[in-house]
Amino acid sequence: MQNERNKKNIVQDVVPARRSIRNVELPSRRMARSEDTIVPEEIKVKPKKISPKPEIKQEVKLEPKSEKTSYKFEYDEPKKSGKKWLYVSICVFVLALAFGISAFFKGAKITVTPKHQTTDLNATFTAKKDDTGGGLAFQIVTASKDVEKTVPATGQSQVEKKAVGKIIVTNNYSATAQKLVATTRFQTSSGLIFRAISPVTIPGKQVVNGKTVPGSAEVAVAADASGDKYNIAPSNFTIPGFKGDPRYTSITAKSETPMTGGFSGIQKTVAGDVLTSTNTELESSLKTALETDIASQIPANFVMYSSGLSYVFSPVEQASSNDSSAVLRKKGTAYAIIFDKGSLSRAVVSKLLPDTANDLVKTTNLEKLTFAYPAEETFDPSGSAKTLDFSLSGQANLVWVFDENKLKSDLLGLSKKQAKEVLAGYGAITEVWLSTSPFWNQTIPTNSTKVTLVNTLAN
Repeated sequence: MQNERNKKNIVQDVVPARRSIRNVELPSRRMARSEDTIVPEEIKVKPKKISPKPEIKQEVKLEPKSEKTSYKFEYDEPKKSGKKWLYVSICVFVLALAFGISAFFKGAKITVTPKHQTTDLNATFTAKKDDTGGGLAFQIVTASKDVEKTVPATGQSQVEKKAVGKIIVTNNYSATAQKLVATTRFQTSSGLIFRAISPVTIPGKQVVNGKTVPGSAEVAVAADASGDKYNIAPSNFTIPGFKGDPRYTSITAKSETPMTGGFSGIQKTVAGDVLTSTNTELESSLKTALETDIASQIPANFVMYSSGLSYVFSPVEQASSNDSSAVLRKKGTAYAIIFDKGSLSRAVVSKLLPDTANDLVKTTNLEKLTFAYPAEETFDPSGSAKTLDFSLSGQANLVWVFDENKLKSDLLGLSKKQAKEVLAGYGAITEVWLSTSPFWNQTIPTNSTKVTLVNTLAN
């Protein structure tokens, strides 16, 4: 008992040495699992005071975020597959679409140069007026104009002038033409007398489409006496020589323009040299103006030659005057001979290529040829001539003709190779240039509106 008590006291009297945290041996995991491991009841470790780190202040600039912020999470993205076949499919689709669209714009242009040659021409021709039998015909176109100029008047004299003008005479008496001699009288309802300046024939009446149409002709007249009282407005006329005859009421006349120029009295006059120079100037001015007026009347399918123009001028006359000047007036009429281009072209070809069918060749530069009347013959276009002899000279351009519409029709829907075989059958063609579009298209469209044919020598 005593020994046991002493043992307890010995244990109680032992004071364990003070140990630092550094001297505490930490058990391993294996030791911790062991049943023999002694774990102290409580070990109080006084924490070491650690002074805080100084706070570092740094300005951070934040970028403004867009309203829509997308977040990408790696685990949400599907595994990327190859896009090669996608790109190939898109390219194929685009190409197919382009070819499909371009098919609507298929077209062809056929440029053709026909056979041609230039030949010297110097030949004489005969034409008939208004011939409708298919031969060479001519027609006459007329134009009239007045021009005037004010010049100094330095003298004066007694002047007696008759009024002049034109009337239309109508023959409703019979189908027989009525001839009127020069000086035939025409009388107004007020008794003023005008006389025909030249003889004239009035055609007889005709039946056209079941209706009777009187014959008529224009007649130039002058007053029977001088004086301004004959300067009258358009009027109706009778022929006193037919009085007491049925023709008196059946052959009548009327004017469509005023009668002018009548004067009697003292008038300021123009010096002779001034009158002569003014007359030449007015005549030159009239020629230029009349040629322009005539040219404006020529149809597109007719040709006129300036050297074939004829002019008729009235004497220069004094229209009016005052104390220091006078107005000089001159009137002119131009007559032009015109030919149908087709008829004249055939006539030229028949002279140059007599063995060639006229319809297969044409003359393309008729306007450039020189027209002339034969030296031994004079032609009065204002008269009643029914035939005309003339000559043409120069370089004639001859071009062979082919049926453009037939050629175009024959080539529709053919390939370029097939088109060459067809073109070989057209002897009038010397050169052809065939182009198609788009670039990959080698066939002429079947739609004629998408095919253009160009004749390089068309006129």
